[in-house]
Amino acid sequence: MPSPLPASVQSIPELKSLYEIIMLSSSQTHLQEYFQKTMTILCRYFPFPYAALVLRDQKRDMFHVEALYGIIKDLHPLSCSERKGTMGRVIESRQPMAILSFNQEPLYEEMTRGGRKGDKIQPPLLCVPLSAGNESIGVININSLFGQGDGFKKDFQFLTVLSAILSPVVGSFQAKREDLHAGSARSKLRLEDILEEKLTEVLNRIDPYLESKARLGILDDIVSIVERILIKTAMEKVGKVQITAAQLLGINRNTLRKKIKDLKIKI
Repeated sequence: MPSPLPASVQSIPELKSLYEIIMLSSSQTHLQEYFQKTMTILCRYFPFPYAALVLRDQKRDMFHVEALYGIIKDLHPLSCSERKGTMGRVIESRQPMAILSFNQEPLYEEMTRGGRKGDKIQPPLLCVPLSAGNESIGVININSLFGQGDGFKKDFQFLTVLSAILSPVVGSFQAKREDLHAGSARSKLRLEDILEEKLTEVLNRIDPYLESKARLGILDDIVSIVERILIKTAMEKVGKVQITAAQLLGINRNTLRKKIKDLKIKI
């Protein structure tokens, strides 16, 4: 059981919100869930319409949007170059900054052209770095909590403390994900061996002369069967949420929808 909040703290929203966030369990399966719960707590004390957790992909010099608050991913740009804009400068300097305009901010500049304009996402946004040890792992973009007085000084002070609380949790999620990816790579090798064995059995039962004469197209048949099984299983695994199933399969949602239609998969 968490210790009760001291009476002297209960009247201070900054301390009370941080206390509740610290007490929040980080045992959620997904980082999106943890971020949503954290922002929900914060929003009770400082109402704001939008926040984004944006992480680095150092291998590709890219940022990718890991989690959102106040808007769904379908309506939001999901990646951009790491080398341009305020977010890149925040990562390099490890200092919070304000995004005052979207015109030269790669993640948001599309919105200035009306492509994916979201009423909740308006400058200025505050960009706060996240660090794990000596490594910059990403940023949080969020609306001002206290207003623009004194150049967001109060915001930056508070959000720097919040970043110190969230950074180790985000870093822990990333470490677990890397472990899963390493295990997945090993599983793929085993899967390749299994598929090779099973497909060899199938081909050994087929007369190549009759197959070539009949033009049955066994390659297309096998590919269709495998795709159908994978899509049905993925959809069941994620509760039939198409965008999550597409991410699991490594394809975009439009491709998934087309395959469901073409393969006549009943959802």
